[in-house]
Amino acid sequence: MKHIVYIIFAFVACCISVSCTSTQRDTTADTSLWLEKAKFYESSGDAGNAMICYLNAIDLFKEKQDTVLKVSAYNRLGDFHFKYGMYEKAVENHREGYNIALRMNDEKLVCEAAGRLGLDYLMLNQKDTAQYFIERCRAIAFENQLQNIFKDDYGLYSLGNNDRDWNSIVRTVRADSLGTVDDREKLMSLEAEFNHEKALLRKENERKTGMINAATGMFLFGAFGALSFFFYRGRKEAETNLDNIIKESNDRKDFYICRENYLCEQEKQLKRREELLLSDTNVGVVALINKMKSSPSYMPVKSADEWNNLFMFADSLFPGFSVSLDAVGELTDRDKEISCLVKLGFTTGQLAIFYGISPASITKAKFRIQKKIEASRVSETCDS
Repeated sequence: MKHIVYIIFAFVACCISVSCTSTQRDTTADTSLWLEKAKFYESSGDAGNAMICYLNAIDLFKEKQDTVLKVSAYNRLGDFHFKYGMYEKAVENHREGYNIALRMNDEKLVCEAAGRLGLDYLMLNQKDTAQYFIERCRAIAFENQLQNIFKDDYGLYSLGNNDRDWNSIVRTVRADSLGTVDDREKLMSLEAEFNHEKALLRKENERKTGMINAATGMFLFGAFGALSFFFYRGRKEAETNLDNIIKESNDRKDFYICRENYLCEQEKQLKRREELLLSDTNVGVVALINKMKSSPSYMPVKSADEWNNLFMFADSLFPGFSVSLDAVGELTDRDKEISCLVKLGFTTGQLAIFYGISPASITKAKFRIQKKIEASRVSETCDS
């Protein structure tokens, strides 16, 4: 009877896991769809529907769900408010995107959000705060080679500290602003109505969830009560049945024998792996790796055999590594080499020396490889 309890627990856990995975996937797809709709409405001049689409996209995210897409949604809504002269709302949304980027420790996103906040506070005549974020944007951009990340339409990178430059930007932004005061008031009212309706909907959903949880609790209580009764009765019957006791003892003995055999096999595999790691080939690979780390130079791996040995060594440390790379069809040989070196613990600076390029180029290459791998996983999920 106890096996029935385990089966029920396993079934419930599987249902929860599948539900969470499906919800996350659907949320991402729905958010992207809302953002595309918002972009379409904004390009066609329908500000009201564009803002509703942005708000719907943000509403889909969970409170503690930090993703690049969430940062993008907040930034785009803030840009929309900025474009229509709603600078307080722009600060609110750009600030949220900035905080998420800080939690994600993504310098690129922090640079973008800081630049936007600098303009927002400049339009609100809070020059001290604006200067702080503009200087932070500059510092991150120049430190990480990100000058092209933030679209500098107003000359923030070359902005001086005199009032003439600041006032010039303010006049330019106001000249580019869309809509009238009446349009802004309508948008504010529309957003307030949307938030009110969403609050009522969340309250209703919480009420329904409470009812469902209560019903589920009652069901589980009844189910466990029934299982406990049957389990107790079965136990009483088992105590009077010596044959079942003997069978259970034999089964337990067989289990321990199988377990012992399994552990022996694992020990043999570990010994084989140890012998493989201590082979002459791997010893040479370790020497090559130590040389590359202690004295990095341009193109330290001279031949295809050395690359093959490095990949084999990585496979011995991380079984299945090469197979996982081969499964991503879009990876080039250079991508695979970089992935192998990163897996073996080489830094971005060392990789830059190996290939004779800048660390920023290596960082971009890593980002491109990660995107390819993620795209391959998404494709496999959709196919399945």
